[in-house]
Amino acid sequence: MIIMSGNHRKYVLVGGGPASSAAAQAIRRRDPEGSMLLIGQEVNRPYFRPALSRDYLLGRQDREQLFTLSDRWFVQKVVELRTARRASSLDVARHSVMLDDGEEIIFDKLLIATGASPRPLSVPGAEMPNVCYLRTLADAERLQKVVERARREGRRHEHGRGQVVMVGAGLLGVELASALTQRGLALQMVFAGEYPWHRIVGQTAGRLIWRRLESRGVKLHAQSTPLRLEGDGRVQRVVLPAGPPIECDLVVAALGAVPHRELIRGTAISAEKAILVDERCRTSHSDIFAAGDCAAIFDPLFGRYRVLDHWPSAIETGKIAGANMAGGDERFDGVAGFTSRAFDLGLVVWGDETPIERRIVRGNPNPESPDLVELGVAGDGRICFALAINRGEDQTLRELVGRAVNVRDRADLLRDPATDLRVFLQ
Repeated sequence: MIIMSGNHRKYVLVGGGPASSAAAQAIRRRDPEGSMLLIGQEVNRPYFRPALSRDYLLGRQDREQLFTLSDRWFVQKVVELRTARRASSLDVARHSVMLDDGEEIIFDKLLIATGASPRPLSVPGAEMPNVCYLRTLADAERLQKVVERARREGRRHEHGRGQVVMVGAGLLGVELASALTQRGLALQMVFAGEYPWHRIVGQTAGRLIWRRLESRGVKLHAQSTPLRLEGDGRVQRVVLPAGPPIECDLVVAALGAVPHRELIRGTAISAEKAILVDERCRTSHSDIFAAGDCAAIFDPLFGRYRVLDHWPSAIETGKIAGANMAGGDERFDGVAGFTSRAFDLGLVVWGDETPIERRIVRGNPNPESPDLVELGVAGDGRICFALAINRGEDQTLRELVGRAVNVRDRADLLRDPATDLRVFLQ
């Protein structure tokens, strides 16, 4: 039963990121008048987060260009926006959320799109002020200040001043390495994997990005993690299990993200590491939806729940959730994918790397002029994953994954770059 009050809204969207932004737009396409409140913990309205590690950090994009929706849109569409507010608790029986200032909001339909936070670097010294993360606009602005100080006052190197240690070599770590070296900093990477992008790519693509990083002056410390950070009030060196300490002016940690699922604590809403939702982005409660990085959506292509922690999927799941909150019947039935860019390498990925039993590589892995495709094949012979470097968003690769094309006993044909991949779709 929904308890009505003066603080009632038809739609309440908790989270100020791309999923909430997309959901608000989807709701308004179906329901132009239903009362709607979007609650964001940050002081800023929704913005384009991937730009933070690329154009924004490099000064190619200013603050105003980051925002996904203008102030005018919220006024024109009659969407109430509350920034710098946090939803502190959820009462499923009352259909209500409590804000951190004590205000209770009653809802008909609720979207939880609270995102994720950076996985912390948990070693002695990690609390020092020049240890940086990058998730929010505030993080990016803080990182810019620390970088500028390092460029002015930091340790000298052959191209100027400022030495940084990057802990982690996933997508964000490599993107940041690209941006920071372009800002003139000397950089060393410390990471637990055998090669960069270890969670996603195979050895051929991993070695390619390794060589590209080295060609830009980056020194790599693979299969290593910091023991501690040392310094007099600020980090001055990173101590590793082997070898001498690395002298530095700042540390950037890029160790992945932890989904925010605190709002459902104490409720019966189903969750594991993230909030579980069906193909319609609906939780185990029919009036409560979840989308973006805090949710694990059931992916019918792979028959399991997946956290799709990339910008395109946040937009897609937000659209689905919003449409269904407003009475639609939309489902997630596509092929999840994402892009990344580091130096002059463009990466496009489709599918899921989890079921991969073997990888088939085709194309040119030369680090100076790569043109590479890597296909992941599951144990039953179907293509479950496709990765392209410097090939653009090849829709053939997407379709190979989406159709779960079986390539058992056809590996040699698939590996041959002279073979047109479209023959596997016939």
